[in-house]
Amino acid sequence: MAQITRNFTSESPLHPVAQEALQNAFDQGWADPRKLSHQSAKARILKAGALESLAGGLHIAPDKLEFIGEPRLGHFYSITGLLQESDLLIHSAIDRSEVLAIARLRSSLELPVDLDGLINPAPLKNAKSGHSVFALQIANGETGVIQRYEDLIDLLPNARIACDFSSAGPHLTLPSRWDTAFFDAKSWQGPEGVGVIAINNAHHWKNPLPHIGPQRVPQSLSLPLLLASAMALEASQADALSDQVRLRELSMFLRKEISSTITDCDIAGKLDHSLPHINSFSFLYVEGEELLRRLDASGFAVDSGSACSADDLAPSHVLAAMGVLTHGNVRITLHPSTTKAEIVALVEEIRRAVLQIRSR
Repeated sequence: MAQITRNFTSESPLHPVAQEALQNAFDQGWADPRKLSHQSAKARILKAGALESLAGGLHIAPDKLEFIGEPRLGHFYSITGLLQESDLLIHSAIDRSEVLAIARLRSSLELPVDLDGLINPAPLKNAKSGHSVFALQIANGETGVIQRYEDLIDLLPNARIACDFSSAGPHLTLPSRWDTAFFDAKSWQGPEGVGVIAINNAHHWKNPLPHIGPQRVPQSLSLPLLLASAMALEASQADALSDQVRLRELSMFLRKEISSTITDCDIAGKLDHSLPHINSFSFLYVEGEELLRRLDASGFAVDSGSACSADDLAPSHVLAAMGVLTHGNVRITLHPSTTKAEIVALVEEIRRAVLQIRSR
């Protein structure tokens, strides 16, 4: 009998409403909306409706939104589009690797974080905020820690602000001042391959790629994926409040159970200023890869580190910057469908695996 794997990874399942919408979209929205056929006219209507829906859900005017089919380029567009040649790029030590890659090619200032994962603003005292771009991660996708972003923005009154909402999704509000914002549809259980870039002031942003014509991004996004993203956003927001309350309660239970039953464990970030569904644990005297393999063999899929893959289990730069354990790490992501019984079973399996690894 095939084993059923219980998913506690960041790969959020596609919202059921979006699954149905995706099939309908492939049936109806396959035509190129830029052409003149009857099917293309229908596709244009569908695209316009999706754009209005997404703009309403994100609380951003439709003419400020651009869509890309490769979300990993979202940071490049939102940050590099604001940078001028002599600008200083300000970012934190826990930013995504795509942001760190941009910083290596620029004059940059890296901000440290404290043990709770909150940005330490002290180095900003020496920053030339009038000639800078602040790549501001609203919430960290590995630990769930939410930054005090309004306070940080106030310290840089003249800097251009590139907000990263790729993990935070639409459930945290935009700051009072921002220039670009990047979203990933996966954060609201939308399909893979839909990035949303919001450009608040077109005069401060320039397409950073070679281009001909007025388009700000390549018009290569799959229309069916865009339609499914809009439906997923509508569906997720309908239950957003109740889901977040429930997920926070489950995360609180999970953290309490693990910390009370397994010794020498670090929990990255405090739940009271974190996303409700992301939890990161590190266990002393435990090899992270072995722990993942044992959990997988028992039917539990979890993540480890900021860029974990079968080929790359390097220590997490996020955990290292926070000063917590970087080895023996698992990241447990709760989904709206997660049950308390599944969490109880997961905790028991983690406890058993950790004891077995430590006793060798």
